[in-house]
Amino acid sequence: MIKKLLIVILHVLLISCPLAGMQSAFGQQLPLTSEAVSSSQDKQKTFVTDVGKKYLVLNKAPRIGKFRRYRFIAGQEVNFKVKNERKRFKTKILSISDSSFTIDNDLAASIEPREIMLSELRLFKISRRIPFVSEAAYYFPIGGLLYIGADFFNKGIDDKRFTTDASAFIVGGTLMLAGLICHKLSSHTIKINNKNTLRVLSSD
Repeated sequence: MIKKLLIVILHVLLISCPLAGMQSAFGQQLPLTSEAVSSSQDKQKTFVTDVGKKYLVLNKAPRIGKFRRYRFIAGQEVNFKVKNERKRFKTKILSISDSSFTIDNDLAASIEPREIMLSELRLFKISRRIPFVSEAAYYFPIGGLLYIGADFFNKGIDDKRFTTDASAFIVGGTLMLAGLICHKLSSHTIKINNKNTLRVLSSD
């Protein structure tokens, strides 16, 4: 049973891993045209980007693999942290200037948008939807817990409740581990430093 479970999980990961590498790589210097900026945002196709519209560019230079460029336009949700703060921000960009962008201020005492300077950024969390893998990141851990719970509450071969054995933990733990792997494939954190840079460009 465990062997079959591992084979199924392996097949899912092997099928989906090539999809994880389908994030397109762009040139490091040239700005996009207004149409290209708009069409490159999978979840923001309804936004119309005018000529001269500013957008954020996050360049990622990994140790191994291809150079990646991620673009963020006003109205798009971003997930980031700033220096000297432990809080993680997950909100939409209201506007973008030459050296900063603004977000909603979540302080009750202030209704003014908060300006985030690019120099303040510490890291960005990038999420991407990979068919089957993104869903498995949630369902596999839940399935693992349910499997262990079912074995614990139901009668086993010893005809007793509230007992479990090593095989249940192995199967449940394998599912949870597979979910963690799928989560890592579906999202990753990019630290802003000398190699991974954040800048503002304008569409042509």
